[in-house]
Amino acid sequence: MRGLRVVALAGWLALGGCSPASEPPQSPVAAPTPALPSWCTAIEAAAGSLGPFECLALPNVLVTGFFGPAHNPERSDFENACFAGDGEAASRLRLAVRPAASLSFSYRASRKVSTSGALDLGFLGPWAPSLRASSMAGQAVSIEVSLDDAEIRVLPSVAEILGQQFSDGKLADEARRSLESCIDTFCQSDGEQLVYTAKVLAATVSVVAEGETLSADSLAVDAKIAGFAVDRQRSRRGRVVITGKEKLNVAALLEPAAPAFARTQTCQRVAADRARKRALAQLQELGLTTLSGRALSEVPSRTEALRKDVATAELQDAERTGMLSAIEAIEGAARQLALAKPTGAACATRSLIESVLVGGGEVSRVHGVLADVLTPLERRLAELANTHALPCADPIWFRDQDRDGYGDKKTSRRSPTQPPGYVENGLDCYDQNPEAYPGQLRYFTSHRGDGSYDYDCDGKSSKQQAVVNEGCREITTLGIVTRCWADVGWTSSVPDCGQQGKWLQSCEANTLSCTPVQEPKRLQACR
Repeated sequence: MRGLRVVALAGWLALGGCSPASEPPQSPVAAPTPALPSWCTAIEAAAGSLGPFECLALPNVLVTGFFGPAHNPERSDFENACFAGDGEAASRLRLAVRPAASLSFSYRASRKVSTSGALDLGFLGPWAPSLRASSMAGQAVSIEVSLDDAEIRVLPSVAEILGQQFSDGKLADEARRSLESCIDTFCQSDGEQLVYTAKVLAATVSVVAEGETLSADSLAVDAKIAGFAVDRQRSRRGRVVITGKEKLNVAALLEPAAPAFARTQTCQRVAADRARKRALAQLQELGLTTLSGRALSEVPSRTEALRKDVATAELQDAERTGMLSAIEAIEGAARQLALAKPTGAACATRSLIESVLVGGGEVSRVHGVLADVLTPLERRLAELANTHALPCADPIWFRDQDRDGYGDKKTSRRSPTQPPGYVENGLDCYDQNPEAYPGQLRYFTSHRGDGSYDYDCDGKSSKQQAVVNEGCREITTLGIVTRCWADVGWTSSVPDCGQQGKWLQSCEANTLSCTPVQEPKRLQACR
């Protein structure tokens, strides 16, 4: 047996395959008739210089390549068996065409037309056409088969491409499950040797039928599996040429699957993916248990078992490091949630979680799951730190409703970053008026909104003017007023904030007296 064994379908062999089964049986006493070369023998002889190609019983069905056990390699095709029929997902497994130079091939045989006028070429294979020429019933016809315009079609490294497709994460769920099952077929074959198509030999098949009364007009062609038609340009009376409408894959070179999949580590990729999924599922369950606060005392023992699984699983170093850190963080969170009052260790656990969350670039295949598990735990630890004022508690921010830059100490929240509408200080004494804030220098004649005039937040209302005047002042000479002025201030008493009072601003001199100018009324301003 040559290096890579290529075989024909068992079903075709059962039909007689490569032997001239249509010859009439010989008399027991007659000399045996020499056996004609079979179609397969001729194909193998012609392809011998190209490699260990052998014929296929169903040549034109190989499109994306087939795989199966060595005795029947055409059992299944990659597109349907490995990608659930998703042609786009299987597009990387298309056959690449490479010319095979000139391939000399000629196969001759002689057959008789049946009494019904039928000439069955099935001795070539179940794909071959049937001819019907009623005018030639019982006559002998010479058959010549040739291959034209041959080429080799190369299937890319199936094991490598299947592994790459499985790892890229872009397949739909159904196609991914199908691909995983397909790879398992190669990786877990229970000792049965599996092979897959590595190359095929493609050519145009021409059949020449010669008979004295044979003509293209009197001949009918049953195309069967492969499409055949009469080539009228090459045909003449007594010689009819029938040509395939497309190139047929007439032979194949198979590659044993086991060494190919071992060489490309495709089976290891699938095993690593399963280990990763299994560990992540356990980690998710453990994270939910911890977050819910149930059976917290059991978490340390469960994390220890999971830690051993991750340490021995087929994972990348970055993946393993991220998952082990997540396990440690879950265990630490469980210990803190089990305490009546958390300790400073909660801050160390929170810091560990943050380091895992920000380090997702190197462990992208597991980071999404780790983030889903650890993010709610980090929030829970933040709540503990904030409630118990641990060192890692978030900063306190105060609501600044009136947007004056000063917050209300009665309305605050903790957050790692400044929330919208909040400021760092809680110094505002009235957060519903932007004019009320520490250091306000202006005075106001109306209260700030709550009845108070404490605009500068010093805890009291300070009046702008608190002086009571003593009336007009004058200087006289010989009883005549020579000078007159006023001590500026309120008349009688100082009004309260926002209240109206009389205000003495000036006096005027008459001949014998000094009298006030009409006293205007004004409002008392405060801050």
